[in-house]
Amino acid sequence: MTQTTTTAAHRRILVIDDNRSIHDDFRKILAPVNAADDALEAAEAALFGAPLQTEAAKQTFTIDTASQGEEGLQMVKKAQAEGLPYDMAFVDVRMPPGWDGIETTRQIWQVCPDMQIVICTAYADCCWSEVQEQIKPRDRMLILKKPFDIIEVLQLAISLTEKSRLLLESKSHLQDLEQRVKLRTQELEASKLAAHEKASLLELSRDAILVCGLDHRVTYWNKSAERLYGWTAAEAVGRLVTELKDQNSEVFQQAFEKVMQAGQWDGDLHQVGKDGRKLIVEGRWTLLRDAAGQPHSILVINTDITERKKVEEKLLRSQRMESLGTLAGGIAHDLNNALTPIMMSIELLKLDEQDAQRMGVLATIENSARRGADMVRQVLSFSRGIEGQRVDVQAAHLLKGIEKIANETFLKNIWVSSDIPANLWVVQGDPTQIHQMLLNLCVNARDAMPNGGTLKISASNHLLDEQCATMIAGARPGPYLLIELEDSGTGMPPDVVDRIFEPFFTTKELGKGTGLGLSSALTIIKSHQGFIRVSSELDKGSKFQVYLPAQMVDGVSMPPPLQTELRRGNGELVLLIDDEEPVRHITGQTLESFGYRILPAADGVEASTLYATHKDEISVVLTDMMMPVMDGPATIQVLMRMNPKVRIIAASGLGVKDMVARAANAGVTHFIPKPYTAETLLEVLHSVLNTQRPTSL
Repeated sequence: MTQTTTTAAHRRILVIDDNRSIHDDFRKILAPVNAADDALEAAEAALFGAPLQTEAAKQTFTIDTASQGEEGLQMVKKAQAEGLPYDMAFVDVRMPPGWDGIETTRQIWQVCPDMQIVICTAYADCCWSEVQEQIKPRDRMLILKKPFDIIEVLQLAISLTEKSRLLLESKSHLQDLEQRVKLRTQELEASKLAAHEKASLLELSRDAILVCGLDHRVTYWNKSAERLYGWTAAEAVGRLVTELKDQNSEVFQQAFEKVMQAGQWDGDLHQVGKDGRKLIVEGRWTLLRDAAGQPHSILVINTDITERKKVEEKLLRSQRMESLGTLAGGIAHDLNNALTPIMMSIELLKLDEQDAQRMGVLATIENSARRGADMVRQVLSFSRGIEGQRVDVQAAHLLKGIEKIANETFLKNIWVSSDIPANLWVVQGDPTQIHQMLLNLCVNARDAMPNGGTLKISASNHLLDEQCATMIAGARPGPYLLIELEDSGTGMPPDVVDRIFEPFFTTKELGKGTGLGLSSALTIIKSHQGFIRVSSELDKGSKFQVYLPAQMVDGVSMPPPLQTELRRGNGELVLLIDDEEPVRHITGQTLESFGYRILPAADGVEASTLYATHKDEISVVLTDMMMPVMDGPATIQVLMRMNPKVRIIAASGLGVKDMVARAANAGVTHFIPKPYTAETLLEVLHSVLNTQRPTSL
């Protein structure tokens, strides 16, 4: 195959002849180097009446050649694939040993039916009628006798290539017209359907209403949808609905499949507006069909229920908190009743114990029992909001204890270090609550380091000036104890940092976190008039800074508490009322050891009978508030009817606030919380017995 490279749009000619000298003849005629161009131009002007072109405007033909029919067919196919088909071909009638010109023409027309063919022959016996009978050429083939006449060849080339060009333009115009008609028809049908849909949606315009095609592209978007999602109709129409509302792909696909099967679907969807607002909508989807009954689009009506869901969630949270409070109260009552005899028994054992080792064991048991009692108060503080006892807290001791717990209980791949100076300022607060807050923060840091890491605990004195205080929400100028806990864990993105103190919010897997640890810590910090700051970055750990108001006093110099001598009685008779037998037994034994006489009663009914019999002997009544049959308040009322001047001490293992209020309403002014120690009980008894009896109710 040879090719003459000359640019000439729509003037590509293929010459198929087994005689290569014929190829050269066609090139000399149709693609001359110089002078022959004039003859070509003159012939074209004569045929079409066109004026002679200037030198710059002259065009020639692009001539490709092939020696056999099969080769020529491959060149035709290649030209078709490249989008540059041949306008015509000069084909020799005889090309041994391959196809002849007739067969070659037949094969070419199967690939390119509109191609103009000129059969070239030097034989007199090859006439037009014979060729017509074999391949029925119609208007696409002519015969050219050899030897060629230059003018005749030029005329054929010019006229047939022009014919090919005009035919191509005609087909292109026809296709363009058909496409326009088709598009216009579709537009009219869509416009008619859209008008019908919009008319049916007018009565429902208060909700977000949209129509989507089966390809999920929006075709209608009403004003309520614009207000809800923030996208205008111009922005929404034509786009995928999943791009506009950030649909959950799994839920969206399930809804789509359901509406295609059943014709409708309804349910709640979590979506996002254009501005990032999180939305919850109640969706109702209906499948729309065309006139032929075929599925055409989906009508979607969405009602915004975001605020309603928030209210429901808050209600459920408050109900859960109420249930937790009730449960905690019941547990606290039972635990306090269990701890009371333990703590008093320890004090009795210490009275007669001289061995230092056994005294150490008793001290350990006593400290553990006190810690248990403090933890019970902490549970009540969280669930019912009671105020803890405020004392001077030396934070250094608490922080060292926290470090010890962390080192002993955390995984060995977590290294805990501390920087705790000895001269930290004193904090007024509840040591148990502060201990719990620090422990919660440490546990949170541990959970952020599943593959190990470092936890650094540090503390320092910090004086916050007025300018700095104005820049921090909830801060006041003055001295603060600054406690910092820094971990090398996974860190948190900004949107998570904004929510970590919300109750029940957690990023942990289901069953591995309650979402109450950090919210409890924040509650404790705020109850101590402090504040907390958090800084975190993904894969770079987190840092919690706790600021607690402090007194500018060196906590190290505080003297140890003085040992006081326990108060003793003088044979006074105490009516002891409690439904817990261990509490009655150990409390009675303790009081008897310190000079009191005991009259025990298991409930209010028994106590009323005993008081009626020994009214003149009984000096004071110690009664539990929570008892079966007849509880404390009812018992107090009965006893005060018998003797308005009766001295009564109320005791309870439930929340102090509630029980003090109930005791006060019943006319009692002395209250002792469980679990109580012998020292506390004896002090209250001494105070009551040395107070003048009331003269009236």
